[in-house]
Amino acid sequence: MLFVREGNLLAQAFDARELRITGEPFAVAERIQHFTQIYNSLFSVSTDNMLLYQNRAPSSIAQLVWFDRDGKRLAFLGRPGDQASPRISPDGKRVALHVIDPQTGNMDIWAYESSGGIATRLTSHTGIDAGPIWSPDGSRIAFTSIRQGHADLYQKSSSGAGTEENIFRSERIKHPTDWSPDGRFVLFRAADVESKLELRAMPVSGDGKPTPFVKAGFSVSDGQFSPDGSFVACSSNESGKWEIYVAPFPGPGGNWKVSSEGGSEPRWRRDGKELFYLAPDGVLMAVTVRQTPTFDADVPKPLFPIRRREPVATLDLFSYDVSADGQRFLVNTDVGETTTAPLTVVFNWVSDFKK
Repeated sequence: MLFVREGNLLAQAFDARELRITGEPFAVAERIQHFTQIYNSLFSVSTDNMLLYQNRAPSSIAQLVWFDRDGKRLAFLGRPGDQASPRISPDGKRVALHVIDPQTGNMDIWAYESSGGIATRLTSHTGIDAGPIWSPDGSRIAFTSIRQGHADLYQKSSSGAGTEENIFRSERIKHPTDWSPDGRFVLFRAADVESKLELRAMPVSGDGKPTPFVKAGFSVSDGQFSPDGSFVACSSNESGKWEIYVAPFPGPGGNWKVSSEGGSEPRWRRDGKELFYLAPDGVLMAVTVRQTPTFDADVPKPLFPIRRREPVATLDLFSYDVSADGQRFLVNTDVGETTTAPLTVVFNWVSDFKK
């Protein structure tokens, strides 16, 4: 039986008849690539004793970087780390994101002052906490936590004080994407029984249950409320590839296609007059929009290419965020190696080790 412990690949004899391990484990390979987000290590073994594995590489290390609309680097925020989903607080003074501890491998939510400084830890549970979103007044955060065997929705004070409150529990995988401007709903993405992604709106207070916002024969993700709460921008693959759409909230109603050649990760400017998204080639796009008398959008215009930290798992929802005035962008920029570690193949690996 092969398994990873403290980053190293170990093997231990297994008695198939008695269904028990025997003897002591022995090392097979060191520094195996491991992704905490998906509880997965990159190795595999075949029935004819062929072993395949990849060593750990710093490809998931990222640095938060402020850019202007021309792509000029303005400032760094915090230190490089294995991190994702940066979210700027409503007042623009703080940035929350989830970070993996390189020592323990656990994931928690941290927050920086947007002007710099040392990060403050907001969660410290032994289970994974990820994907923070801010309440409209900035006093609370909602997030995903895997502490009861599946991804559930929690909220707590954005100061980090107090305990976490479970606001929705179910066996389906779900991740919050935004909080409505009136504070009444948390929009979250969930996988249905056919593994398609759908958007649901969850009442934050009371005994209300989540209701589908977009539930169809295709997948929908990245839901973001417009600043006045009357629309939701999202990415959808209903056309056969991921594009950006806008639909009225809470519905019903049609939707409007905003992107032209594919897109993901929509963001609104605070005045609701502009939408941003990522094109498939990594270029940040801007679209002038109008919400009255009906929704309308101009032709998307490219701003600048980004080198984002590629999502490792469904927990990694967003690569960037935008300031309220739409003039600055905080990008979770990949600073790892441009090439990945090679795959190592070992033939008849058992013969090289003492049983």
